[in-house]
Amino acid sequence: MSSIKLSDTDYVLWDKANDRLVSFTDGEVVIYGDKEEAEIDCYGNEYVTRCTDLPEHHQEALKKQIEKYL
Repeated sequence: MSSIKLSDTDYVLWDKANDRLVSFTDGEVVIYGDKEEAEIDCYGNEYVTRCTDLPEHHQEALKKQIEKYL
């Protein structure tokens, strides 16, 4: 398990119906530091969701993504 801690002030756009997080074209998940900015980018089935409120498998994937840049 990663030692990275996700912040409850970081947000992602989660398509719950398809269990997918909105990503850039390179596959990296878009992480927002501002809820209002995330809401502006939100479409269709997507929900603005705190990183810490995601299911465990998504949290672990985000931690791995962050860890690559440390």
